Amino acid sequence: MKKRFSILCSWVAMLTAIVLLAGCEADNYESGNGEYSNMRADFADAHTSNAKTLVNMMTDDGDSLVFKAPETCDWATTPDSVFRALVFYNKVEGGQAEIIGVQQVLVPTIRPHYKVKEMKTDPLSIESTWKSRNNRYLNFGLNVLTGTVDDKDARQTLGMICDTLVTGAEGRQHLHLTMYHSQNNIPEYYTTRVFLSIPLKNNPYHLRSGDTVSVSVNTYEGKVLKTFVY
Repeated sequence: MKKRFSILCSWVAMLTAIVLLAGCEADNYESGNGEYSNMRADFADAHTSNAKTLVNMMTDDGDSLVFKAPETCDWATTPDSVFRALVFYNKVEGGQAEIIGVQQVLVPTIRPHYKVKEMKTDPLSIESTWKSRNNRYLNFGLNVLTGTVDDKDARQTLGMICDTLVTGAEGRQHLHLTMYHSQNNIPEYYTTRVFLSIPLKNNPYHLRSGDTVSVSVNTYEGKVLKTFVY
């Protein structure tokens, strides 16, 4: 029996059996002078080499670091590519990062509403939202209820849908998005934590400084609207 979870990314990014740091795992934080006593956790754009291993990253704070040892993750299998990630590491001398664990962060491509055959907004929980300091992403920490199923192809899906793009009298744009979520009859037994980043620069809507983005999310407490200024 396996739990299955998929993410719409391209319009959908695919993930199966999401577990915290699956394939690139960090254990619980240790106090004192242990391996994790000086651990940092940063959201970053991580780069793969020709060998399909993560070798360096640029954090949202603008810190460029080389991995002390290449990191292999089962979701980062495209060579010479950039993957969004939450990286747990110790910062060491020479601009290097000693990696403790890497968790995938999902980056769905925004899809127009008229290209979606059936809209799904099954509830989930929002843990946190923020805009990256480098102004490149809107970030969501989500809690999704899931469970074990016999069907290996049964998966939940997440995505991002554009409802409207409105231009005001002063030329400011307002982009309204809705988070797509299909529970797909997966049992809701326990919580899985998922991070999702909405790209602000690399999207088809050409946002400019002063534009606003609103994201509507259906939660277990009702619909929630999060608005950000670009």
